Amino acid sequence: MKKVLLSLLASATAALGSFAQSNYCSAVVYPDDSTVCIGDTVEIFAFANLVNGNQAFNFNNSAMPPAWQAAGGTSFSEPCGQSLDATPYYWASTASSGTTPGITTAGFDVSCGGFIIFDMVFSIQSQPAPCEGPDEGDEGVELQYSVNGGPFQPVCYFSPSGQILPQNPNTSGGVLPPGNITQFTSWDTYTIPIPINALSTNTRFRWIQEQSSSSANDNWGLDNIIINATGAPCGVTTDLEWWYGTGPSSNFNTGALGNVVSFEAVITQDSNFVVDVYDTLGVYHCTSDTISIYVHPDAMTYNLVDTVYSDCPTTNPEVSVTNFANGVAPYNVFWPQVPSTTQPTALPTGGNTYDTLLYYVEITDGCGYQRYDSTLLIVHQNLQVDSIQIGNTSGCSQDGYVSAYYSGEVGTEDLNWSGPGPNSPNGIDGSAWGNLGPGWYYFTIEDDACKATDSAYIEALNAPTAVITPNQTEGCVPLEIVFTNESTNADIGYTWDFGNGNSYDVSDNSAQTETFNASTTVTLIARQSDNCSDTATVEVTVLPCGCTDPAALNYSDLAVTDDGSCIYPEPNATMPNVFTPGDDGKNEMFTFITASNYSTIRLVITNRWGNVMYDHTEEYDASLLPSQQTMPAWDGTNKSGTDAAEGTYFYYFYLEGTSEDKNAEGQGFLQLVRK
Repeated sequence: MKKVLLSLLASATAALGSFAQSNYCSAVVYPDDSTVCIGDTVEIFAFANLVNGNQAFNFNNSAMPPAWQAAGGTSFSEPCGQSLDATPYYWASTASSGTTPGITTAGFDVSCGGFIIFDMVFSIQSQPAPCEGPDEGDEGVELQYSVNGGPFQPVCYFSPSGQILPQNPNTSGGVLPPGNITQFTSWDTYTIPIPINALSTNTRFRWIQEQSSSSANDNWGLDNIIINATGAPCGVTTDLEWWYGTGPSSNFNTGALGNVVSFEAVITQDSNFVVDVYDTLGVYHCTSDTISIYVHPDAMTYNLVDTVYSDCPTTNPEVSVTNFANGVAPYNVFWPQVPSTTQPTALPTGGNTYDTLLYYVEITDGCGYQRYDSTLLIVHQNLQVDSIQIGNTSGCSQDGYVSAYYSGEVGTEDLNWSGPGPNSPNGIDGSAWGNLGPGWYYFTIEDDACKATDSAYIEALNAPTAVITPNQTEGCVPLEIVFTNESTNADIGYTWDFGNGNSYDVSDNSAQTETFNASTTVTLIARQSDNCSDTATVEVTVLPCGCTDPAALNYSDLAVTDDGSCIYPEPNATMPNVFTPGDDGKNEMFTFITASNYSTIRLVITNRWGNVMYDHTEEYDASLLPSQQTMPAWDGTNKSGTDAAEGTYFYYFYLEGTSEDKNAEGQGFLQLVRK
C-alpha cells in the first residue's frame, strides 16, 4: 500500500465582502479531485480560515487599499467587460515606455500559512485598446512575495500561453495557441498556496508584468484579492465537521472523524469528501466544495507483436511493449525466461538453426494491475551450405579440389575456403578451390543476415603410409625390440633410423630387431618416389632396473622397475634351554635370545605329553628398532593361568622371512625351574 499526498481547493460558500465585512470564511481541502490506485492511503486534510475583512479586498470604490501600491497605468472600472461579480476591478496597462504595471500589497502576518485567492483575466491578443492582450513568453504576470522588506521572490508565473510556470522564463517570442484563447482570457478565480519561505509576520505580495509592448498593449485585470492566512496561534479560530462517503451526498457519513485537521483514508472505491466550517462557538460559516478521489480502473492496454522472426541463430530479435494506455505509469515489463526488464528486450534464439520458442512477458502498471502475454520467436536460417564436392589427390600429387554449393543467401555474400587444417594461413575467396593436397578444408559463407560453415576432407589415394608395430616399447637394459613394418605403397623402399647409431635402407618391409641401452626415437620412412614419402616414429624407453624391495640385501633406490634380482637374508633365531620364573625379576620369561630377518615369528610350548602350554605369533614392526620388537614369551603358566610344574618342556619356533622362499624353524627342550 502506498501513501499519496495530493491537493484540492474547496471554495467558501460565503460571498466575497467589502472592507466593511466583519469575517471571511474559506475552506481549502486537500487533495484535489484525483485518481489513485486501489488500496492507496491518501492523506486528506483541510485548511480553514475565518479572517476579518481587512484581508479581503476589492476595488469597488475605485481606489487602492491602504498601504498598497500600484505601478504603470492604473484604472478601476470595467473597461473590458464584467468581472465575476460585475463590479469595478483593477485594470493594468503600461503608462509609458519602460513602465512596469503591477500591484503590491501591504504586509500581512501569514506565519500559519494559507492561500492567496484572487480573480484575474488577460485581454485577448489583437483586440482594440485598452483590451489588447499579451502574446510573448515574457509578457505574462508573475506573483511574487517579499519577507520583511527583502527582495521579491517568484511564487508562480501566469504565461500568455495559458500555463502556470514556476517563474518568468524571460524569453520573448509568441506563445499563444491558435485563436489566441487560453484559460487566462476569461475571468477566473485562482488559489495559490503561500510558499514555506514566504511564511512570516510581515509578508508582502506583488502581481507584476515585467515586460509589455506599449501603453496600448498587453492589458490584464485583477480583483477580489483575499490573503487567506493567519498568524499565530494557528488553527484555533475554526472547528471542522467532515462528511464523506460514496455516491450522492445522501449517502455521506458525518461526525465520525471528529474535529480533526487531517486523516488518512484507504481508498478502495470512488470516494467523496467535504467539510463544514464552524467558529469556536459552534456557529456555521461555510462549506467546502465536494472533492472526489477516484480509483484507477484495471483497463491497461498496450501493443505487443505476436510473432518475431530471426534469419540467423546468432541474431536475437528485439521486442518492445509499446503504446501503453488507460493505465498508470510507470509501466514495468519483465521477460522471466530471458530474464530481462529492459525495453526493448532481445529474445535469445537458443543457437539452433531452426527452432520455435515461446517467450512470456509480465506487464505491470503503477497500480499493480498485471497482464500476461507472450511472443512467438521463429528461428529459420535461410542461408545454408547444401553440399560440397570433393576431388581426392593421387598419391602425393597436389591435384585435389573442393567446391561448395549453397542457397538462401540474402543480399551480398562473402565466400572463403581455408586449409589444410583449422589454423592454416592459406585460403581463397570463392566457392571452389583446386590444386590441393590431402587434409581438412573449411568453407565459410556470410551474407547480410547470417553465416554458415562446412568442411571437407581430401584424402590421398594410394599414398605411402608408414606404420611401425613394436613388440614392446620399454624395458630394462639391454632392451631388445622387434619392429614389424606394416607400411603400404612404399614402392622404392624404406629407411630405418633406430636412434642408437644404427640406420638402414631396405627394399622390403621385413621386421627389424634392435637392442637399446638408452631411451630414443625410432623413425621409419616409407618411400613411394623421391618426392613422395610418409614417416612414422616410435618412442623407446629404457628403464633403470634392479631390486626395488627395500627389504632385500641388494635394494637399489635408483631402480624404477624390478628385474627379479632381489637377494633376501636368511631368517635365524637362538633360544635358551632353561628359565626360572619367580618374583625376583630375573629370567622370568622363556623367549628368544636373538631373532632377525623375519616378518613373523611364532613360539609353541608343549609338555612331555604333547599338550600345548603356549602358542603365540608376533609380526615385525618396521617402524621400530630390532631391540624394540615384541617377541613371543612364555611366563611358565598353563592355559588356565596356573603355574606349570617344574620339569622338562618342548619348544618349537617358526620364522617367516622377508621373502616367500626364506623361512626358518627350530625346536628343542627347555628346563623350567622355580625359585
